[in-house]
Amino acid sequence: MVGVPWVNRMASFAECDCWGLVLLYYRHVIGREIHNVTGYTGHDDFVTCFNGVIVPWVLIAYPEDGCMFVAYDGSQPVHVGIVTGSTALHSRGENGHVRIDRLSVLNRLYTKLEFYRYGND
Repeated sequence: MVGVPWVNRMASFAECDCWGLVLLYYRHVIGREIHNVTGYTGHDDFVTCFNGVIVPWVLIAYPEDGCMFVAYDGSQPVHVGIVTGSTALHSRGENGHVRIDRLSVLNRLYTKLEFYRYGND
């Protein structure tokens, strides 16, 4: 997936955004369909979609393999991805692509990071 171009509201192996990458990871790596919202493909803004999809996720104190990170700009969630050890797999914005960065780099780029486990996993 590294290098796959970022395209807003897409979730395929050819193009995806940050939430699309989380959907693909859970579907094809974990083998689990996760909750999605109708507005995601309807191009609702990120915060509206986030408020709908975060419901079944459980906040955890520390990152763990396969959990989702949520990055904030101030008090607003603006980005998500998957934790893989001390790194994160994520798809960053326009003209971006799927990439791997250290969590320490993401900590410097965003106001804060939170970590979530899906449901009762």
